Amino acid sequence: MRAGQLERLGLGPDVLHAANPRLVIARISGYGQDGPYRDRPAFGAIGEAMGGLRHLTGHPPGASDLPPPRCGISISDDLAGMYAAIGLLSALWQRDAGGETGAGTGRGRVIDVNLVDSVFSLLEGMLPEYALDGRVRQPVGAAIPTAAPTNTYRCADGKFLCIAGNSDPIFARLMTAIGRPGLGTDPAYATNADRCARREALDAVIGGWATTLPAKEAEALLEAADVPCSRLYDVADCAADPHFLARGSVQAIDDPLVGRTLHPGPAIRLDGDRAEEVVAWPGPAVGAHTEYVLNTLLGKDRPTT
Repeated sequence: MRAGQLERLGLGPDVLHAANPRLVIARISGYGQDGPYRDRPAFGAIGEAMGGLRHLTGHPPGASDLPPPRCGISISDDLAGMYAAIGLLSALWQRDAGGETGAGTGRGRVIDVNLVDSVFSLLEGMLPEYALDGRVRQPVGAAIPTAAPTNTYRCADGKFLCIAGNSDPIFARLMTAIGRPGLGTDPAYATNADRCARREALDAVIGGWATTLPAKEAEALLEAADVPCSRLYDVADCAADPHFLARGSVQAIDDPLVGRTLHPGPAIRLDGDRAEEVVAWPGPAVGAHTEYVLNTLLGKDRPTT
C-alpha cells in the first residue's frame, strides 16, 4: 500500500489502537510513511532500482549494452516482508516481555517498513566506501573484485559452475584438481591480492578447464578436492537434490486448492522441530480471515453473510 492507505480506509493506527491498544501494526510501502517520496507508487522492481541493487546486477561497464537485469525474483517484496516480521516479533517481545522488569510495556507499536530501505540495507560497505573516498562500486558480473578466483564458468554441456577458490590453501587444491599444480605454488599467485591482480589470466585457465567437462562431473571432481563449488541450480535441481530433501527444505504437502504439491521448508530451524513436520499448513485462502479480523479482533459491526 502507499503511505496513508490505512487512514484512507478508515483503519489508521489511531482507529486500530482505539479498538485494541495492544495491537502491533506493520506497514509496508514503497518509500515509507514519511519523506518527500511517500506518495509515489512503487513495486518490487522500483525498490531494486532506487535501493541500489539493480545498478550492480549487470556485467562490467563496457561488456554489454543491455540494461542490468532484475535478480529474477521480487526480492524487494520478500525483504520487506522479512523485515516486517522481524519488527513484529521485536514489538511483540517489547509489549509482552521487554523492559528491565521483564513485564513488557503492554502497548502496541507501529512498524514502518519500505521496499527501498529494505534493498538499500543489503549494500554491504558501499555507503561508507563512498563517504570515505567517493568510490562508487560498479557491476562486476559473476566475479568478486576482492576475491580470486571466485567466478562462474561455462562447462562442456553449456551449464554453469560457480567456483570459490580464493583462500590460499583452497587455491592450491583447485589448481591441482584442474591439472595445473604449478600455478598453486607460483609466487605470482601466492596471495589473494596477487590473484586479484591477475584475475583475467586465472579465469582463462579455469574457464578453459571447465569447458572440457560437463558441469556435474566438474563439480564432483572439485568436491573431491574440497573446493567450494556448485552448479547453478534451477528449481528442478532444488526439488530433486538429496540435501534439500533430507533437510526438509523441499516438502510434499496437501494444499486444499491444488492438491498434492511441493512447498519450501523454513530457512530458520528451532531445535526439537522435526524437519518433515515444520510445514503443517500451506496457508489460508484469500479473505478467509476477513470476518475474524473485523468482527472478533476489531469489534466492527459487519454482517457475516
